[in-house]
Amino acid sequence: MRYRGFEITSTADYGITRIDKVTGENETCKGYYCEIYSADDDNYANLFDSFCLAQGHEIPDCSYSSLVEGIARYVDGYYNELEEAKSDAQSNRNHELLGRALCWLAENESGAELYNTFSEVLGMTDDEIREMGYTTLVPYFNRDNYAQTIADYLIEEGTRDTLSGNLHIPFSEINERYAVELPNDKDLLDRIKDCLCGDEAVADIETNEDFDLMFHTVFCPNIEDRFGETEDENISLNM
Repeated sequence: MRYRGFEITSTADYGITRIDKVTGENETCKGYYCEIYSADDDNYANLFDSFCLAQGHEIPDCSYSSLVEGIARYVDGYYNELEEAKSDAQSNRNHELLGRALCWLAENESGAELYNTFSEVLGMTDDEIREMGYTTLVPYFNRDNYAQTIADYLIEEGTRDTLSGNLHIPFSEINERYAVELPNDKDLLDRIKDCLCGDEAVADIETNEDFDLMFHTVFCPNIEDRFGETEDENISLNM
């Protein structure tokens, strides 16, 4: 049965358990077992939901008209949840198709040529390329933009995680996440520091061994007394 953009299958079921409304005891009922798929899912690959319609409970009898009415009533009742599930499935499908296309490109191109295809032809950002797993292309990234991406991550994670305004983030964590080589790549490290120093949330930074960050606590949501800076500090933040 197709209804409101969904395909609902049904099979006879003779072992549905329900509570008898009179005795309060479990009883075994006959009825239908139903599954819900997207209307365009011809292979029934993505199951969104399943439910049972028991005679004497969700439906009065096992006639086809009762089945149709029971299915429509169920879909109507859970329509928003089913639409959300369909949207998620489509998003996952789009991501899968993109992954296949990128894999095909990676098998036929490499290095600067592949990076140019991703960046110029497909319009992917460097961070999107990295998130898709193509870390071998990091050397072709725009270093200023990538430094800003890393700095943004440090600030976002740091201000969220700190309970005091200070936070230590190892180089190794950044190296693993962004496929870089800090502190050996001094040029990139200096660019990241410049980005951090130019952000109003950062009060001070040290990179002698790892990232040791000090934030203005007004930017740190998990500090209880985060509005307790001195008047001078508040003035400097507004300048």
